[in-house]
Amino acid sequence: MAFDVKGFRTTDHMTNPSGEAGANLNCHKYVTNDDTAAVETAAYFNTIWRRLKKGDHIDMTLDLDATVMRRNYVVTASSAAGVTIAKQNVA
Repeated sequence: MAFDVKGFRTTDHMTNPSGEAGANLNCHKYVTNDDTAAVETAAYFNTIWRRLKKGDHIDMTLDLDATVMRRNYVVTASSAAGVTIAKQNVA
């Protein structure tokens, strides 16, 4: 499948201690029926690159063949050239 904006929501922002303009990061939630391989491919989030910035967090719920999974990602790059994310390991 492809990214579906209906499952995406910006829920909060985090103030960066630097206090620099534009330094704040956003927290997003995303629910999808896609699997991890699909969402981790380059270009999956390209249609919303303007809403994402490097360092933003995405808390994602994926549905893997009737097995619901939660994963956390950080945006590693976001520009007109594309969006990339990296899975975060939470201890």
